[in-house]
Amino acid sequence: MKRDGGTADDKQSPRELLAAEMRRLKAASRLSYGRLAERTHYSRSSWERFLNGKQLPTRVAVEQFATASGEEDPGTLLALLDAAEREQRPAADPVEAVEPVEAVEPTVPVKGAGAGADADATVSAVPVWRRSLRATGFVAAGALVGSLLTVVAIGMDEAKDGDGTAGAAAKATGPAAVGPAAGGVKPGCSADSCVGREPQAMDCHWDATSVRHTWLRGLHIQLRYSAVCQAVWGRIENGTVGDSVTIKDKRGLEQEATIRVGTDTYTRMLAVAGDTPDSVTICGAIPEHRERECSPVGAVQP
Repeated sequence: MKRDGGTADDKQSPRELLAAEMRRLKAASRLSYGRLAERTHYSRSSWERFLNGKQLPTRVAVEQFATASGEEDPGTLLALLDAAEREQRPAADPVEAVEPVEAVEPTVPVKGAGAGADADATVSAVPVWRRSLRATGFVAAGALVGSLLTVVAIGMDEAKDGDGTAGAAAKATGPAAVGPAAGGVKPGCSADSCVGREPQAMDCHWDATSVRHTWLRGLHIQLRYSAVCQAVWGRIENGTVGDSVTIKDKRGLEQEATIRVGTDTYTRMLAVAGDTPDSVTICGAIPEHRERECSPVGAVQP
């Protein structure tokens, strides 16, 4: 229903717009929730929560969804996700709106000789709801300045960890519940109750840090740790379909995940005793080159 030249979309929040746009793409591609689960690393129940607006998806989930639904450029969906994440953070005292500054992703080694084209693109002739989203971003920037420390704690850990092992370990010793406290999210499991469960579905990703890093031909292998959930999981980035990550604890329990679409994936969780993930071994493998890299070096491999 229009009002003063606007549309009903103008009254929707970025979170609602994101869910609506993902539902539209799902319908257009004739994908069921089951087919989405088969083509991505997320379960049917996770996609139902994402597309019904009950839970915000991660950037990896949005990128995998775009690929599965045939959307060549996920930029619009990612812009909606960014705005929705800004909206759910605590509002600070109003300040003068400033021009949003584009975040710079850390540079990582690229596997293979060829590099893809720049993923960022300027979209012209955008519809009314996208222009409304851009205005929402300018207003949210004022609140973003007032809560800069909170944004850094959440955003940097949720983004790709570009720092070294020492830097990641230092972050792990900081306040453990920054994410859940800021977003009002309570984890769905703790310690042994997290074994075999998805970190995203259990909201363990909010305070997660990469406590161990290693590389294999440009494949970024990371052990992710949530102090709130007392659990770890393995993650690989910058890979190709078929690359895998495996974690194993001192009890012999294992979790493994293989990239089925896109360039990233992560395992389900293992519990860690107390507040240390040191007893867990993580390995990344590239079957194409018959190579495997584990951390710590010399540990019993999964």
